[in-house]
Order: sequence, then structure tokens, then C-alpha cells
Amino acid sequence: MRRIDPRIAPAPVMPEHHVQGTLAVGRILEQRYDESAYASLWGALRRYVLHIRVAGPDPSPAFDKVVGGLLDRIDAGPDRGADQAVTLTWPSLDIACVAPLVRHGFAPLTSLVVKELHRPDDLPGGAIVRSAQRDDLEWLADQAHRLHRFENQLGVLPDRPALRARLHTELAEAMADENCFILVASTDKAPVGFIQGQVPSGAWIEQQITMAPAGYLSRLFIEPAARRKSVGRSLVAAAHDILRGHGATAVMLHHSLHNPFAAPFWAESGYRPTLTTWSKRFH
Repeated sequence: MRRIDPRIAPAPVMPEHHVQGTLAVGRILEQRYDESAYASLWGALRRYVLHIRVAGPDPSPAFDKVVGGLLDRIDAGPDRGADQAVTLTWPSLDIACVAPLVRHGFAPLTSLVVKELHRPDDLPGGAIVRSAQRDDLEWLADQAHRLHRFENQLGVLPDRPALRARLHTELAEAMADENCFILVASTDKAPVGFIQGQVPSGAWIEQQITMAPAGYLSRLFIEPAARRKSVGRSLVAAAHDILRGHGATAVMLHHSLHNPFAAPFWAESGYRPTLTTWSKRFH
């Protein structure tokens, strides 16, 4: 793993119960959620998460065999339904195992991208950036709802009952959490975008990379009419400043690979792909 990408943290030791190939081992972690659970907003209600380890100079055949064996186990199980998915998170730079995933019906869904915070960002201007206030909460919930529905149209996120109300609750909790921050960008005194993130706090996502301390950005939304006017860059620069102030040496985020606006923007902002989550849906 270190030869492929030294930014990725070492994987934990594989438990004894696994399917074994010549140069690979794997297991399935099954997760089930009620539709009312917060986790249901971000994926299928029933998830089969594959964990695979490979070794050797030509890992593709063994990786292919283990993926096929794990999928056979899932196919043999009862209660196949539409709200189910198989996922696997894999190093973005490891191209040797891409072809087997495609052959087995997986598609790349999201990318975890990382940026080192070496020096302060150039401030682009274009918007006034401030911390979100309680008076912003309804507007924030509306924009988070729009963003979620857009990702739903792309086939990335599910649509769940009372979606806006649940996002409203999440945002209110984030505003009250000392480890979280929400910044709002305004032009002509009207809000046109926001960014949400968390400072280094030992969260599980921070264990995915070797760079530490690391912050995380969870949402960025810009009104369509305000795009290409440096509003997004202003928000990102302000978020980076907050993270540096809390000792972060790196920042990471997930973005959808189906979102035509996300990948170019984050690449231009200096973020580089680290881990890709692949998904296979049941129909």
C-alpha cells in the first residue's frame, strides 16, 4: 500500500473468517439501517461492505477471484431487495484492480481527496465570508436539501422521508458543536453559498490517511447564479484558515464522481484523489 500511495493509512489485520485467493483475502461486513436512521441518508438501507487485501506483483487475478467469491456469498443469501448495495473502498491510484471491479458490475461512486495545508491560500475576493448564525439555519437547510436532491438525481444519494427536516436537525447540531464550523458567503448582503466542515478531533475519517492532524469538509454549495465568481474559492480559503488555526496539516473531503462540477473544482483547488468507493446496486 505504501508504494502505491503513502498517504493512505495501513489497513487493519484481516479477521480469520474470509474467502481466500492465491494472493488475496476478503470478508463481508453487513450493515443494516432503518429508514429513520441518520446513516440511511447516505446510502442503501442494507450494505455489504467488502474488505479485501492483495499482495504480489500481479494482484488482479487473485483480486478478481476473491471479489467473485464474496459476491457469490451475497447472491446466495436471502432477502434480496432494491434498497441494497455492495461497496468497496480502494486506493484511487491502484489501477491493477479496476478491471475486475468493472467486470463484476461495480461503478466508481465517490472519491476521498486530500490536500496538504502547507501555506495560506491566496484570497480570491468575490464574496464576504462569515460564520453562520442561527438566522441562517432555514436558508442552510434549503441549500443542503437542494444539494442532496441534486446528488439523488445523479444516483449517488437516496431520497428519504422528511429529508429537509433531518438535514435541518443535522445543521443545527453542527452549529452547536465546537468541532464543527459552517461558513456563509454573501454578495450584496445576500447569502450565495456555504461550506461545512470539522476541525481535527479524532473522528473515524481522520484514520483513513497518514497525514495528521487532518480536518474534513462535508459540504460546499454555491448558488448557480454565483458560480464562476470566486465564491467557492473564497469559502474554501476561509475554511482552510480555520483548519490551520486548529493545527491541521491536511484536509480531506468526499465528492461524487458523477458530479460534473465537483472533480474539476477540487482538482483546481489542489486536492488529489486517495480512496475511491465503488458500488454495485441490486435491482
